[in-house]
Amino acid sequence: MTNHLSLRCLLFVPGNRPERYIKALASGVDAVCVDLEDAVGPEQKDQARASALAGLAEHQGVGSLGLRINPPNSRAGQEDLNALAESRVQPAFILVPKFESADMLQAVVGACGERCPPLIPLVETTRGLVDLGYELDTRLPVAAVMFGGYDYSVDVGCEFAWEPLLFARSRLLTIARAHGLDAIDVPYIDLRNEAGLRAETERVRALGFTAKAAVHPAQVAAIQELFTPSVEKLAHARAVIEAAEASAGDAVQLDGQLIDAPVIDAARRMLARAPQSGGNG
Repeated sequence: MTNHLSLRCLLFVPGNRPERYIKALASGVDAVCVDLEDAVGPEQKDQARASALAGLAEHQGVGSLGLRINPPNSRAGQEDLNALAESRVQPAFILVPKFESADMLQAVVGACGERCPPLIPLVETTRGLVDLGYELDTRLPVAAVMFGGYDYSVDVGCEFAWEPLLFARSRLLTIARAHGLDAIDVPYIDLRNEAGLRAETERVRALGFTAKAAVHPAQVAAIQELFTPSVEKLAHARAVIEAAEASAGDAVQLDGQLIDAPVIDAARRMLARAPQSGGNG
């Protein structure tokens, strides 16, 4: 079972900074993720958890506001899940960090029950990447897979750079697509280098990623621009779908070329992810 999330950019905001929640939503980003894990020190977990749940309740229905819990197999993660179960608050999605087994996703479903939101497993370790193809249970409400490249590079002992992480990105993307899921890339951490942000976003888009995370509102516009299909590409995708629907089961032709099923499926995915305006914004 999958719950589709149409995302181009996912903006993180620290859970212990509730004054930033609504500012992040006002940035125009597709989704905001309130972070209870990496952005919050051990001594602030309780306060951040309370602030996050209060903020989720207050801003319910205002944009797409999700939650990154602590790993479900940790004490802090168990406390996050217990608080979610008691509060009855429903985030737009839940990001599950340090993903290494289907049991971690099942723990979230068990806590949230029938109202469980879409889940995004975050792959940050070598074990998580190696076992992803075996442990990604899409009978659960998985919406996408995210690459946690910085923690992964620490686990491997490689440089946090394009070439050393190319294999990991490619493997994660391939497994995600084999399960019919989109893939979200790790944030670009040099906040002053927009040229670098654009170059890396273009590279991951070329690989097949459909979104990239951000750690500052200033990164949102460039990421969403680059992940928005051009007017010409959208027009071609609509033409592909129209030709397929008009074919009545016969071979599909468009502009003298045969169009096969994968091309038609790709056109449908592009249109499903496109902003309703259909433009480049």
